[in-house]
Amino acid sequence: MRRITLLLGFADRALLLLHLAGALLMCQLMLWITSQQAMDAKTRQVAVSTANERTPERAAPPFRLQSHSRISRIFAIDPSRYFDPGLANVAEHLDAESRYFVAMALEDCYALSHNGLPRFRDDFVHRLNSSTTASNQAHNWARERAFENSIRHCAAFDTAPISPDKILGLLQSAARDGDPRAIARTLLFRDLADSKAGTFDLVTRLLSSGDPYVIRDVGLFLTRGESSMMIGDGGVPVSAISLAVAWELVACDFGMDCGSDSKLLNNLCAYQSQCGAFSYEDWLGRYSESTEELQEIRQLRMLLRRGLVAQDWQFLGLHALKTEAPAA
Repeated sequence: MRRITLLLGFADRALLLLHLAGALLMCQLMLWITSQQAMDAKTRQVAVSTANERTPERAAPPFRLQSHSRISRIFAIDPSRYFDPGLANVAEHLDAESRYFVAMALEDCYALSHNGLPRFRDDFVHRLNSSTTASNQAHNWARERAFENSIRHCAAFDTAPISPDKILGLLQSAARDGDPRAIARTLLFRDLADSKAGTFDLVTRLLSSGDPYVIRDVGLFLTRGESSMMIGDGGVPVSAISLAVAWELVACDFGMDCGSDSKLLNNLCAYQSQCGAFSYEDWLGRYSESTEELQEIRQLRMLLRRGLVAQDWQFLGLHALKTEAPAA
């Protein structure tokens, strides 16, 4: 599980800024995926119809989730459209959903924009050549291809250094305007020391959206800083690390790009030499160090998916978020 732990990205505000500086790029792979897809329509219909049959158990949150505009959907067809310095310069005037995706593109390209494309590529080639032998030439070719795929959209920022304030500002403004992905993302800005108590309404409303990127970031928010959590009808305690990976897999199930050519798997191949997987789940099967933990992750994935489709917040262990933190 050591390799899996590196992917979880349990960071506070200070560590987030370090990520934007590129110092911990590979430790934050699961927070830097920029492509977006919609949840399967049939799954969404089942989730909504099931929720309508249940008695409401939460008050309306103090925000309204924004519906996706047709204009932003045009951008969503081609994610590379967001990797444009010109678009970033006018991002404040775009709809909230587009601001979120521009922020994710800027986040993805931050390190390259400051190091410069030639240096960024030279550093990778130097690392690759230092481990090259006659027997792994073909494997290194796969790593080179994965590296080029991982940076292909960022070349336009080679001479346009990205400001971290720009990224944070776009995310925060998109969150204020009701974009669910941006709201979920800003949950990760909270200090690890802050209690999660009192976030029930917010978390459940976000998860009700069924958006894969919301599911990913809410899952990271719920599990970071925890050692174990409760889930299931009997409130069984489980490893928070295994549960975090299971949340990522569920995000893949709901439409997040976790395929062989995704940013995630390209980075794992290029930088950790873990190539050949055709999906994130396949990568876990190939490179996990414990069969027992892998089985636990797969079981938790099924439980999370069941709870999300039924919107059964008690089954997911979210009722613990209702309790207000005790006064100091």
